[in-house]
Amino acid sequence: MKILFATQNKAKLKEASDVLTPLGIEVENLPLPLYEPDAGTVGEVAKIKLEQAMEQGYDTVMVDDAGIYFAAYDRFPGVLTKRIFDRIGYKGIRKLLEGEVREAWFEGAVAVAWRGRVATFTGKTHGRISEQIDDRMTPEPGIPFDPIFIPEGDTRVLQAMPQPERLHYSYRRKALEKLADWLKKMG
Repeated sequence: MKILFATQNKAKLKEASDVLTPLGIEVENLPLPLYEPDAGTVGEVAKIKLEQAMEQGYDTVMVDDAGIYFAAYDRFPGVLTKRIFDRIGYKGIRKLLEGEVREAWFEGAVAVAWRGRVATFTGKTHGRISEQIDDRMTPEPGIPFDPIFIPEGDTRVLQAMPQPERLHYSYRRKALEKLADWLKKMG
């Protein structure tokens, strides 16, 4: 079984392949430029991105959207995660959370079109933002919060973990495994 993944983010593509390939689903990159709304939930944004891919003629395709949420702020940054980080970086995140509760969570949604059917699957990973945020840190391409996010149940940031451990905590893995179960039922 093969599915197209409409993304231009190589880190997301690698993670999807790492999760789905062992489950018998080959992931092929489809680097479509998709408009990302700046309001709503990650699930709603994923559905809008999926509609764009379908309008371009793809009927076996998945898209994803994700965001990090800080407990100190109502639904923020959420769907604005990439835009906010690109503008304020680690320095701004550090300042934003000074004196605030550091609990946070990642939330992601994978929307899929499969032979006339459409579905959305979500996953969450709870944790906290590290007190150690250096303004000079270099973000990993496509996953800038891994150097500062500590998943619940661990004491290390995601970046300090080998890939199998990162996958254990991954919100995207949780959504992709639900997707894989659904695809197997669809045939």
